[in-house]
Amino acid sequence: MTKNKWLMLFALAAALGIMLCTMAVVFIGIVGGFVSQRYNPLYFGPVFTSDQSPSTHSGYRHSTFSSGSTVYVNDYNENALLSANTNPTQVVGRTEYGGDTICAIPGQKPASYVMHVGWMGPEGIYRNSQIPPFDFRNATFQKMQFAIPDGPAANKQSTDSALIEDVVTTLKTGTPTTPPSQVPGSYDNIYGLYLYSDQLPGLIYCVGVYIDKTGQVYLAENVSSTQWIQAGPRFTKWVQTR
Repeated sequence: MTKNKWLMLFALAAALGIMLCTMAVVFIGIVGGFVSQRYNPLYFGPVFTSDQSPSTHSGYRHSTFSSGSTVYVNDYNENALLSANTNPTQVVGRTEYGGDTICAIPGQKPASYVMHVGWMGPEGIYRNSQIPPFDFRNATFQKMQFAIPDGPAANKQSTDSALIEDVVTTLKTGTPTTPPSQVPGSYDNIYGLYLYSDQLPGLIYCVGVYIDKTGQVYLAENVSSTQWIQAGPRFTKWVQTR
C-alpha cells in the first residue's frame, strides 16, 4: 500500500474517531443535564434551608423551606395535597443538606406551590406562605377517583356532582368519631379518595377513606387524620359496588 493511501486511511480513521467522540460527549451532556438538574447536589440554584416546629394541629408538623424572603410551608392543609405528576423535572432550588431538590409542579406556578423531592421520590407539597391554604370547603370539584387497588370500587371514578358534594358535605358538617375497629397508628384499610378541582391545577386533594371490618365507611380530611366521620349512604353504596 502506498504512502498516500496510508495517509488517507489514517485521516478517515481520525475523522471517524472525532465524530464518535463528539456524539458521545453530546449524549453524555444531554443525559447528564437531566440527571444533574434533578439529582446532583452541585446543582447551582437557590439553596433552601429547612426548619420544623410543632403544628397547631395535634399530630402534625409545621415544616418550612426558606430562601431569602421566599418561604414555603407544609402543615395540616398541605398534608392532603398530592401532585398529579409525580416525576417533576423543573428544579427551582435545592436543599442545604444534599441532593434533595425543590421542584415546580406542572400546572402550578412556583410562586404558589412546589414539591420537595428526595432521593426516593416526592416528599411533600409546599405552599408559598404568602398565599392562603387551599380550602376544600369552598372549592368546586369536577371529578373524583378512589385509589383502592382491589375490590368492587378499585380505581373507580365519578364526575357525579351530587356524589362529590355528598363527600364534601360529610367532611364539612359531620361529627368526628373514632371507628370502633381502627387500630391506633395503623394505616390498614385506609385509602385515598382523589378530588380534582380546576381551582387547584396540577394538584389533587386527597381525602382519607377508612373501611372497617364490617364494611362501614368513614371519611377524613386526609389519610393521616385520626378524626373520622361516618360516610353517608350514597357514598358508602358507591364504594361497595362496581
